[in-house]
Amino acid sequence: MQLLIDEQLLGCGALLKAVGYDVVLANETGLQRDRDLVEYAVTHGLFVVTEDNGMATLCKFRNVPHLHLDVSLKAKIIVEELKKRPIK
Repeated sequence: MQLLIDEQLLGCGALLKAVGYDVVLANETGLQRDRDLVEYAVTHGLFVVTEDNGMATLCKFRNVPHLHLDVSLKAKIIVEELKKRPIK
C-alpha cells in the first residue's frame, strides 16, 4: 500500500520512508490545496494519512482510504502506550 502523508506529518512520513514504507510526501507532489491532494490520492490509488480535519472530510466524501490522526486518536495512542509502562 502506498501512502500519501500530509504536510503536518512530513517528519513521520520521512521516517516511514526510511524504514521501507512506500510513501509520497505531500510536499513532493507540488500540490498545496487539500482538494488537489485528495484528487492526487484518488488518481494514484494512495492511502492518505493526515491530521487535518478538512483533508479527512474530503477523503470521507470521496471515499478515499485514510487515517485521520485527530486529537482523540492521539490521546488513545498515548493512553495505550502509558498502560505498557509501570507508573512510579
